[in-house]
Amino acid sequence: MKQFNLPDLGEGLPDAEIVRWLVKEGDEVTVDQPMVEMETAKAVVEVPSPFAGRISKLHGNEGDVIDVGAVLVTFGEVGEVAEDAPEPAPVAEPTKDEAPSQTSAPAAGSDTFLLPDLGEGLPDAEIVRWLVKEGDTVTVDQPMVEMETAKAVVEVPSPFAGKVSKLYGQAGDVIEVGAPLVEFGGTGGSSKPAAPAKEAGEEKRADSGTVVGAVEVGNHVVAETANAVVKALAKKLKVDLTKVKGTGKDGAITQKDVREAAKSGATASTTTAEQPQQTAGVDTSNPLAYKASPAVRALARKLGVDLGDCNPTGRKGSITRDDVEQASKGGSTAPRQSQPAMSPQQAKGLPAVSLEVQPEKVRGVRRAMAMGMANSHATVVPTSLVEDADITAWPKGTDSLARYVRAIVTAAKQVPAMNAWFDGENFERLLHPNVNVGIAVDSPDGLYVPVVHNADRMDMAGVRARVQELREKIETKSLKQDDQQNATITLSNFGSIAGRYGTPVVSPPQVAILGTGRFRNELKLTDKGITNAKMLPLSLTFDHRACTGGEAARFLAAVIEDLQLAR
Repeated sequence: MKQFNLPDLGEGLPDAEIVRWLVKEGDEVTVDQPMVEMETAKAVVEVPSPFAGRISKLHGNEGDVIDVGAVLVTFGEVGEVAEDAPEPAPVAEPTKDEAPSQTSAPAAGSDTFLLPDLGEGLPDAEIVRWLVKEGDTVTVDQPMVEMETAKAVVEVPSPFAGKVSKLYGQAGDVIEVGAPLVEFGGTGGSSKPAAPAKEAGEEKRADSGTVVGAVEVGNHVVAETANAVVKALAKKLKVDLTKVKGTGKDGAITQKDVREAAKSGATASTTTAEQPQQTAGVDTSNPLAYKASPAVRALARKLGVDLGDCNPTGRKGSITRDDVEQASKGGSTAPRQSQPAMSPQQAKGLPAVSLEVQPEKVRGVRRAMAMGMANSHATVVPTSLVEDADITAWPKGTDSLARYVRAIVTAAKQVPAMNAWFDGENFERLLHPNVNVGIAVDSPDGLYVPVVHNADRMDMAGVRARVQELREKIETKSLKQDDQQNATITLSNFGSIAGRYGTPVVSPPQVAILGTGRFRNELKLTDKGITNAKMLPLSLTFDHRACTGGEAARFLAAVIEDLQLAR
């Protein structure tokens, strides 16, 4: 029998809740086939199968909370099935007749740590900042690098205790999941050289961020657990792992071992006198010690608050920004920033004015938006056309958003050049037969652009239902990458808030975006005299490299013609 344990789904949280099983006992699955939807503090993540085989048992029901490292699925042996947790395979040495591989393989006696899935099921992550350098000696769980996914910055801890011999990549580089991230030399315990990253569908998910072996702690050597949650639990319960006898496989220490040791009271960790003093009392580095997002951890560091002093009030015991701020008001062990005894205003007898402006790092969705805007500015040659549509004939209760999408679909069929992608490097364009409309959605976290795929095959009721579904996913932080990809043209309905005309930004490789402004009533001269008309402002921005002015004007005219219909 083969067992699959719940991996860290990102965010450094110790557990996740089962939302929905996608398979059932007895099913046969393939490698990377989604098996279950798990909910973390921020998102719903599909967990893929690391094996090809038959499922013999599902551990848990919908609503159950599963600890990271706990058994999730048991597989029965059907054909060729991978072992418990696929380990990186050793690099084959070339024969005399073979030339050495061009892939950089780790040196003998070293370990290569492959970038694990940081959550959200994304294929890669960007290096924000290295926290170590080559030659540094690191301990188990010491943060090594800050990596950014589409929605969060995550600190990646070291799975080894040893010396860093090579860092793969620099700040700004994008590293694929399963590709080498850090190479270690002289790590504790026996280890195997890891294989280079494999192609999609192979065992690229094998490295879960931990290594089974022996790790030196002080003057002792203890069995290293494959479950980082155990170390976090030991820290929380003040248990010294060097004094705990593991009952798990190959002597690994389990959570039960730690809890039993805590109950006995005989294995308390070193006394305060033996421990190094913590700087400002802050201990927020371990991403598994507390349930808190990267932003909350950053706030705690800024305010000098130990997350252990916070009273968690968030969902499932997570720590919120309010919890950190409340702890800072209640007295933190960290010294607060000293203030001058008297301000210049006070010295002159004027009322004191405190102006403290702290820079805020742009992360997640806002950073993705900023990068997208910068890319557009650097590559697109934008030109805008503005015009009004008379929508007086609309019946009361007309769904304006659905009408906008319908008008875009109608115009795209008449002028395919606007429903296209453009490759500026190769000077190629791709005219799409289907219309996938991106809908710009404002949120407190930044700008999302989910996509109504195949809008040309939907009626207005179907469009409204899909848009509502996407909005709910944004609110519950369950929006997936597939929901935001492959738009062929975009709609920005900024008029629902304010604004008449604008210059919306084209998102490459798309070539056009339509902005709809705020309705207004105005007097209009007609053949029958002066009438009161309801006018809708329209702003069309297009990439003039890919579209002519005539094509853009004809597209806008087609949009207006459809919008001015009564139904």
